[in-house]
Amino acid sequence: MTQRRGKTDRAAVAYHCGMNDRWIEVADRVWARRLEELDQTLGLVVGDECCLVIDTGITAEAGYAFATAVRELTDLPWQVAYTHDHFDHWFGTSAFGESAVWAVADGAHYVASGDGQRKRWAAKYRQDGREEEARRIGASRLVPPNCRVSGAVGLNLGGRTVVLRQVGLAHGDNDMVVEVPDAGVLFAGDLLENGAPPSYGSAYPYEWPQAVEYLLSWRPPVVVPGHGDPADYWWARGQAGDLAETARLCREVAQGFVTEEEALAHGPFGAEATAAALARCRELAPPPPEPAPAPAASPGPPPPVVVYDVFDYSVDLTQH
Repeated sequence: MTQRRGKTDRAAVAYHCGMNDRWIEVADRVWARRLEELDQTLGLVVGDECCLVIDTGITAEAGYAFATAVRELTDLPWQVAYTHDHFDHWFGTSAFGESAVWAVADGAHYVASGDGQRKRWAAKYRQDGREEEARRIGASRLVPPNCRVSGAVGLNLGGRTVVLRQVGLAHGDNDMVVEVPDAGVLFAGDLLENGAPPSYGSAYPYEWPQAVEYLLSWRPPVVVPGHGDPADYWWARGQAGDLAETARLCREVAQGFVTEEEALAHGPFGAEATAAALARCRELAPPPPEPAPAPAASPGPPPPVVVYDVFDYSVDLTQH
């Protein structure tokens, strides 16, 4: 997760009261919740018997505002899905009370990761002069997941089944997407972002584009990113191509085919994101092996081999 565009004092006020947050209905009983803070996008899928809340926001207060907004649309019992373990996607869950919470990584991982993130981001907000936000992050109670997703899980909401799918190595090592097949909607989490470059801080740049291409193979008409407005399949394909181009540049820098300066100048997401991708590749893998030395120069082709047939040249001189 990286700092998003559009941070102003007005945005900070909007974060507290939620006045600029809004719903976008992307399909029948499927909504994206657009937040001013961090340009984030949460999700809601409603069935006949229960609903699924997709991510919960940055703090307990933000989660409470989101839960209140959900109750404007439905009074059905809810379950929660975490698309991944970055703090802005799950620190608001305490507002949802006791419920099933689905994720790829287990609870111990979320608690350990959350403790570290809470300290770092509270310090960052405090450094930025946003003391109240820092306090809210520091005070948010962490709610780890209690339902593990391995592979894919079909979740019956009553008359509608959503698929919670483990992604593998991509934006992180515990990404999960939510597919709503009957509505043609894919909630992609931070695998895709609309309006800002993707975050490579804990990513796997080589594997990421392959994962996205696989997830798009069913051609969902609507794709909801973790940040930014919902978009369509072709937008998502375009970003998958940019992820692949970034991976190619990282590989060519590692192999010495292009310089880092050339990669920064031509990266599709800009120099800052490309630099982060290059740094992450160096962190994950040792430098490529040195080229093998060229063989010693040969003095020339070997002399030809001449094979002589041996004949019996003895002559019997007594025969005339």
